[in-house]
Amino acid sequence: MSNSLNQLQNDFQDFLLGKSERVIEQVDGTNSVSATRRLDIYHNAYRLRLLDVLMDTYERVVPYIGGENFESAALAFIESHPPSARSVRDYGVKFPEFLADYFEKDLEVAELAAMDQRLRNTFDAADAESLGLEDVATLSPEAWENLKFELHPTTSFQEFSWNTPEIWQSLSNDEAPPLAQINSPVIWLFWRKDLQPHFRSMTQQEHVALQQICQGYTFGKTCESLAHEFPELNVSSLIATWLQTWLYDGVLHKTFTR
Repeated sequence: MSNSLNQLQNDFQDFLLGKSERVIEQVDGTNSVSATRRLDIYHNAYRLRLLDVLMDTYERVVPYIGGENFESAALAFIESHPPSARSVRDYGVKFPEFLADYFEKDLEVAELAAMDQRLRNTFDAADAESLGLEDVATLSPEAWENLKFELHPTTSFQEFSWNTPEIWQSLSNDEAPPLAQINSPVIWLFWRKDLQPHFRSMTQQEHVALQQICQGYTFGKTCESLAHEFPELNVSSLIATWLQTWLYDGVLHKTFTR
């Protein structure tokens, strides 16, 4: 028997993770409940708790593939991906990747899981003040050339090759989802406004503009780069429209550099 609490805890953890049954020798049983049965209760409860975490995070995937299919996939994931941190807050980050292999003939399932995960991350991402129209209203025309913006911490992008957002929205409205259809890849923008996650599709050009903001381009450099890359577009008009939308939606961080 181990003489150290630390060893006992490690043995118990190994049992829960299916690595070792050493701890059985250190657990007392009774006439009605054996040591093995006692430990099995914890073993099963541990997996059920992780299953609950996955069902909560990937709540649109559950009705899409059905409870039994989700449970089978989730338990297989739990066996191959034990938690590596004390908090379960980020448990299951690799679940969409796992589902891409598990449902290799239905790849929209993995995309749907990735969307669930992104919306969850958008909801509880770090808070920060958004840049608004009033913050830039007094800037002189000359000042815009060297302005550098930053994206709000809740802002992110995801590419979808299937009609995943439509499937997600139908499930969110408790409606029958449309049939899965593969499309040309489309970038979608995710952000939080008024404590609620939002998402919408965006053009390649708008995505490039926001990526350049992420890379530290000045406003003037972004306009110049877009005009060079997309000569067929009226960049001045487009970026003015995008900027107004970004400021209204709260996609940009209030901090900016002149």
